[in-house]
Amino acid sequence: MRKYAILIALAFACSTHARESFEPEPVLKAPQLVQAPLLSGPDFRVVPEVAVRGYMANFLIDTRFGPMRADSVEMLSIRIGELPAMEALDQASRSGAFATALAARAKKTGSAIVNVVTHPIDTITGLPQGVARYLGAQWDKWSGRAQSLSDRSQREFENRGDPYRAPPGPMTAMRDAPPENPQPPDDAKNHAWYARAGSEVAREGKRYLQYNSQRRAMATLLGVDPYSSNTILNEELDTLAWAAVWGNFSAGTALGAIGGTAATVMSDTGKLNQYVLSKTPEQLREINETRLLALCSDDTAVRSFLRRGGFTDTLRTALIQELGKLAPKSGCNALLELAATTRGEVEARYLVNALKLVAHQPNARSGELFTAGAAIVWRTPAGKLILPLPVDYLTWNEDLAGFFDQPSLRATEKLVLIGGEASMLAQRALTQRGWGIALRAPYAGAPAYARFGEFSVGAR
Repeated sequence: MRKYAILIALAFACSTHARESFEPEPVLKAPQLVQAPLLSGPDFRVVPEVAVRGYMANFLIDTRFGPMRADSVEMLSIRIGELPAMEALDQASRSGAFATALAARAKKTGSAIVNVVTHPIDTITGLPQGVARYLGAQWDKWSGRAQSLSDRSQREFENRGDPYRAPPGPMTAMRDAPPENPQPPDDAKNHAWYARAGSEVAREGKRYLQYNSQRRAMATLLGVDPYSSNTILNEELDTLAWAAVWGNFSAGTALGAIGGTAATVMSDTGKLNQYVLSKTPEQLREINETRLLALCSDDTAVRSFLRRGGFTDTLRTALIQELGKLAPKSGCNALLELAATTRGEVEARYLVNALKLVAHQPNARSGELFTAGAAIVWRTPAGKLILPLPVDYLTWNEDLAGFFDQPSLRATEKLVLIGGEASMLAQRALTQRGWGIALRAPYAGAPAYARFGEFSVGAR
């Protein structure tokens, strides 16, 4: 009889889910999502209508520097926080040593500077996809895994014992094509691609190192991420860093001397990782690789994560720090597989914030990490399932229903941590599936959502 009762209950549940309603993602008023200070100020205004796409809010910011887009509440907070630094850089470009260097450079005819800084082309049209890919209907057929057999084989043999097949990087466009039957040269140093490219490129390589140092010094002084995806901020940092190289002066000292707006943002580095501010990119990668190898067993997955995906060095460092705090008994390799397939900053931040949501929960350390489709799930030492969803606004659709009905998410005690809000329909559907719900779940560095404080709906 018990067997039949269980079958009847399952059939009833399936029937109920089959009849459930779904909803489109909404267009919301900005005050419904974020606190007032992030919506307007002396130098900016956020467009009131905000479309939600892929569970993330898409903001348009009108500034005196031009329109800027922010693809989540967190990105809105970051962009607004970068405005004082942009003002300071703009002021610096018109005064002092920077103005002199830029004016002198403008008078020169021609240019010997090699384009060693590449700007990726933004191929996204319309609204971005948010993080819907993590919770899509094809969770059971998730493609593009970094650890696929063919991809792993290619990476295992890539650049192993072949000096002619260095991975693409800055300034490699002038490298000679590899010979059909490469032979080790007598003088490897003099035959390296960067030597063969000519003395001018070698000189520009040294200038590029100086440029990197100058740029990082200014970012540190202004308290902004040197790896920010803000194109307007990046252009200003690039221009002034090169001006300092051309003029042979310290960008940090020159920026510190201008006073005014810059003085109000200097040394505001509390929110930034000190590793990122104090280390070169090469040092960061070495540190991060060492820390990851102590946490994860697959060195191929580690190398892939350090070179692929939508992570900047800042976000890689943040992910590794959060992973270290949680110290999972298993699942590290799977997380790196997932991270290596991220397609942009919003997806990368989603994974970092997912770990932060778990880390904020009591007694979560030393649990088990696993992937459910393309999302991460945490099983505490006590056996409780925690599903972190650092999204802005969760709506209920057919894809999401399919995701939550997968067998790996069946458990007696389970909790979904939602960074922002969820529609009433989504809350009802999750409660019916036995999930406890924490809305506006707190975590370190959480964005300034419209209302603060944690409250829960449904079972715990």
